[in-house]
Amino acid sequence: MILYTPAQPELVLAGIESLDRSAERRTTINGVPALVEDIGGGKTRLVQILSTDPADYLRRELYPGATVTADY
Repeated sequence: MILYTPAQPELVLAGIESLDRSAERRTTINGVPALVEDIGGGKTRLVQILSTDPADYLRRELYPGATVTADY
């Protein structure tokens, strides 16, 4: 990732090491690699699409925060 900003890196990245990403896991959703987190009740939330195919980012059902069913 490249971040262009006039701010000092220490200010931009402050607190990034304290993010808790332990609940997230990699899986596939309809064949698309993704990062998801369990939100309880058997539901899963899409955190990030990990695909290298640009067409996967244009799919209406795949967006950050969407409740999805993962392929296990």
